[in-house]
Amino acid sequence: MINHYTKFAATLFLLQVVTIIFSGAFILRHFPPIHLMNAVLSLIIAILLFKIKWKWIPSIGILYGLLFTILTIPSLIISMTRNIDPEYNAMLEASNPFIGISFLSALSVVTILFASIAGLVTNFHPNHQVPIWFPKVKGAVYGATIMGLFISFYLQLHWVTGINANTIKKLPTIVMKPDSVEPANMELMAGEPIVLQIRNESENKCHILSFPELNTSVHMEKGRTGLIVVDPEPGTYVYECKSHHDYYSDKIKGELTVVPK
Repeated sequence: MINHYTKFAATLFLLQVVTIIFSGAFILRHFPPIHLMNAVLSLIIAILLFKIKWKWIPSIGILYGLLFTILTIPSLIISMTRNIDPEYNAMLEASNPFIGISFLSALSVVTILFASIAGLVTNFHPNHQVPIWFPKVKGAVYGATIMGLFISFYLQLHWVTGINANTIKKLPTIVMKPDSVEPANMELMAGEPIVLQIRNESENKCHILSFPELNTSVHMEKGRTGLIVVDPEPGTYVYECKSHHDYYSDKIKGELTVVPK
């Protein structure tokens, strides 16, 4: 059976697909495999909720809601309170567009869970009356989804370092290319912290440049510039693409030599 709640849940699944497509195209600027799987799964469940009139169909939405609530909510809470990755945590960066998308995903899966539960209960109690506040909840969720997408898109366009552009141009620079990194070898002097400018021109084959021996890295999407501060002892250190969301290139690798002062 199809009722107000199952229609709401199905609509949320379609909005989940739209959010994933929008996020991949304009926010993340790539499509991690897990996001594509989520989009396909959401689309299938939405079709089932809209088309099939079996009473137990909303239980599929409940299973999805439970699974992704367990995966999404604790991860969001942890990422907002401490570093998940010991080298960086993009969620804690100022003006980060991923924050809006992450909250939006958490809102979607929780609402899908409760809407699917309500739909299943209603299917077995057809005399149930829809509360007068239900349309307001739907409107609020739809509005939050639209606003979350626009805010994240705005932040993506204005995600800046807040440092004077002329200052940035004077910094030692590493450029990540599609199949290489420039310079492949860099020499700096030890004795004080070193600020490096990192530009990502790798077409998202890599969007994290890591200095594994220094236990630090910097995260940048395609076309973005990041800054990293290192204070190494004299020696030789590798900088390379760090595997993330299955995007990796072993050709993006260079060597930093730090000489005594």
